[in-house]
Amino acid sequence: MSRAQHVCRGGGRGTKELLLIDAVIGKVVKRNRLNLSAAWIDYKKAFDSVPHTWLKRVLELYKVNCTIRDFLGQCMGQWSTILYHLGERMTAAENYIRIRRGIFQGDCLSPIWFCLSLNPLSTLLEGSESGFQLRKGGTKVTHLFYLDDLKLFASSRSHLMELFNITCDFSNSIRMELGTDKCAVHHVERGRVAKSEGIDLSMPINIKTLS
Repeated sequence: MSRAQHVCRGGGRGTKELLLIDAVIGKVVKRNRLNLSAAWIDYKKAFDSVPHTWLKRVLELYKVNCTIRDFLGQCMGQWSTILYHLGERMTAAENYIRIRRGIFQGDCLSPIWFCLSLNPLSTLLEGSESGFQLRKGGTKVTHLFYLDDLKLFASSRSHLMELFNITCDFSNSIRMELGTDKCAVHHVERGRVAKSEGIDLSMPINIKTLS
């Protein structure tokens, strides 16, 4: 599991690490009068929309034991539901509604499996040249994950846009949508908050600036 993911990772401290990293970056930017661009990304109904085809594929990518893969694949193939109205069944006995997207919530396997499904995105973001560098020659911080909540860090607006495009391309490829109403961007120039019009997605909806 990527070190950027702070859920379901051994030795992780959850939100405590996220708060510390945010605080350190904020102090460095303000003290040294640096530029910083950040974006908060949220997936629309993430647990309910992740495709089963991608969940199975990610198990292959990370070389999970084939017996476990076959077992989980057969289980998902049986996920279905039926509809009732006023106590009466609305479909025939053989007409189950098959569930092809989404994963269970409340059990111990689903969060790990879901985090694993977003792990390739961390690899793509970490492989980019963008990100925010705390000190010269140090490691760049490109993003932080808390389950499906993602925060991007960059040293300029153009670099933030590069990270955002990587996120959008990955999300489109696995057929998951961003909940743009819960997304936001924030720009700091020379240690001070800068005015911004957000990110234009060339769509009817844009990502707004953090209020």
